[in-house]
Amino acid sequence: MSVSDALANGVGVLVTFVPGSLPISLILAMTMVAKRMQRYKLLVKNLTTVETLGTVTVICCEKTGTVTQRRMVPTRIGFGDTEMEFDNLVSTCEAATVDALDVAVRRVHETAFLCNAARFDPTSMHLPINGRVVLGDATDCALLRMAEHLCPLQPARRQYNTLLTVPFNLRRRWMLAVCTDRTQSAQSPFMVAKGAPETLLPKCTQVQMQNGEIVPMDHTRRSRIEEMQHRWAAQYGCRVLLLCRREYTESNPLSGIADSAELYAVACQNMCELCVVGLVGLVDPPRDEILDSVGKFRGAGIRVFMVTGDYAPTAAFVARQCGIITSTTVDGIDEINARVTVNKSEKRTDDIACRSTARSLLVSDSEHTLANRSSLVVSGPDLHGLGAVHWDIIALYDECVFARITPEQKLQVVEEMRGRKHIVAVTGDEVNDVPAMRAAHVGVAMGNGTQVAKAASNVVLLDNNFSSLVVAIECGRLLFINLKKVIVYLLPMTNLSEIMPSLFNVVLGLPIPLSTFLMLVINTITDVWASVVLIHEEPETDLMLHPPRNPSKDGLVDVRFFIQAYGFVGLVQTITGHTMFFLCLYLRGGIHPRDVFLAFNKWTDGYLSKSKAELTELVSVSGSVHFMALVVMQWANMFVARTRVQSVFRQNPFWGPRRNPLLLVAVPIAVSVSLIVNEFQWFNSVFLTGKIPVEFFFLPIPFAFLLVGLEELRKLVVRRYPNAGLARIAW
Repeated sequence: MSVSDALANGVGVLVTFVPGSLPISLILAMTMVAKRMQRYKLLVKNLTTVETLGTVTVICCEKTGTVTQRRMVPTRIGFGDTEMEFDNLVSTCEAATVDALDVAVRRVHETAFLCNAARFDPTSMHLPINGRVVLGDATDCALLRMAEHLCPLQPARRQYNTLLTVPFNLRRRWMLAVCTDRTQSAQSPFMVAKGAPETLLPKCTQVQMQNGEIVPMDHTRRSRIEEMQHRWAAQYGCRVLLLCRREYTESNPLSGIADSAELYAVACQNMCELCVVGLVGLVDPPRDEILDSVGKFRGAGIRVFMVTGDYAPTAAFVARQCGIITSTTVDGIDEINARVTVNKSEKRTDDIACRSTARSLLVSDSEHTLANRSSLVVSGPDLHGLGAVHWDIIALYDECVFARITPEQKLQVVEEMRGRKHIVAVTGDEVNDVPAMRAAHVGVAMGNGTQVAKAASNVVLLDNNFSSLVVAIECGRLLFINLKKVIVYLLPMTNLSEIMPSLFNVVLGLPIPLSTFLMLVINTITDVWASVVLIHEEPETDLMLHPPRNPSKDGLVDVRFFIQAYGFVGLVQTITGHTMFFLCLYLRGGIHPRDVFLAFNKWTDGYLSKSKAELTELVSVSGSVHFMALVVMQWANMFVARTRVQSVFRQNPFWGPRRNPLLLVAVPIAVSVSLIVNEFQWFNSVFLTGKIPVEFFFLPIPFAFLLVGLEELRKLVVRRYPNAGLARIAW
């Protein structure tokens, strides 16, 4: 073998090892899936995120705005001695000014709109109250509408002056405003506050009755308020807010302070001895599509956890409405602690042993197995001090609600799930959600969320539709499956069927039937079109009825994959290609296959009474025949690669829900390219290709049908005998 032949042979081998169309197909596949997701109002920032979505096992979602409509409405209002529906209160209030309201209602009205960061959009003020656009947080929007229902706000705003506003945050769970009344001669500052009852109630020493009377707070009245909060949350799913204020009759520490920082410090220091002016219950209805979406996630083996800052009974009620909780009995932190029965005197240093103990404790308890009790509701304060064993038990629950969660605790939930090999997606729309979104495998931002949340996310739901996440995960799973189909289509040709001619040349002395040029044609032209076609394949079955794959175990390729590509399809293609090669040598040149083996350097001028030019011409024509045989076999491979288990005849390419008419485009493209590179004289002269005899366009077709028949037989055995050995090695 000459040096030039050796170099050409080496280049050919290198070409076969790298499927040239694979990088192109990979990029095209991700791009096409991303565009498909865009049609469903999904913005994907990174193409690799698409594949990660297909492996998600846990979704940690917010309550407000994600599973609910973010349209809170006031439904109930309470005082120290009574409670009523909000509509009943509105029907009795027809005041045009604040002063015309009853004393009790006036205080509620003042607190609701003074301690509020929301504002009506001026362009929508001509609309009914419930139809106006409100700019601000969902809770503030609801309170602003409530105040407008009680009394018009425009004259009320002119009456008051706000000196200081301390915004709400998840750590302190209250909002504070310092205001003055311009109608009073002294204009003494007073404080109004709203927030979580469990946070503000300990700071209250007085409570307002329905008639406006202020009475001291005692144990009975405090218990009544706590019971009201729990009942509204558990029975109606209300987010309950406590409205408070503090007025000073004698010395006022807030008077005469011009510096805002000093006023802030004094106001926070005097957040005590408050008066409860009322309780408000707000309801945020679930999204219409949420129940169906959660059901699809559950059918796909994906657990949906609610992680919210709301009160636990409120979160549990909404979670049940949305299908996140389905069990009749719900566990809490007490049940978790009851299962952790590790002897304190026994020192356990082996973390694996601890985790095994936790699982055995959970499964062995016949009355508390997760088969009977699979729902869990825990509050943020309960998470303090939990160890690895506690989290091992929590991670086994199918349905979880984490309530009264701070941003740090939300991050902790994500990290604990990740530490237990879960693929976690986190939804969010606020700045507080950013740490958890960045820690998750996939951060999902709502379209109406803050710019910070969108910037930190991997996926943005532009239409704020939670069901779009179902489409995203389905697209991620479909991408992985179609990439496997593309690779199982490419590998038999670009590796085995192309490398064997080079190997036979070195080991058995055969002339190289497939030139480097024809290898490149297959790698970069004919196979690319078929790969693009396979990318457009619809799934064989509903992808959301299968559990998510495990990335550490179910890779893109494995041993079974190579058995299919090399041991079956590639072997049939290699035999077909060489059969056509030897047949062409025999029919066109009278050269028997036994004269080709071990030819080595004898394949030159005078061998078998033929000149070197004649031998070269025979190899060129036979090589082109070999090339055409491989192209035809790839047509069959393209059809059989469309399905992994189902019959190719059930995946009709021409009509039906799984049609793929692009298959008809790939075949004529391959034929056209084959004719151009083999029938045009310029290619024959420059790249040493040959004109293919007419009969060799048709002779490989029976072998193609044989490949389809063998593959159909294999799939039939896999379907009928799923536990058989052939099924276990199926790709």
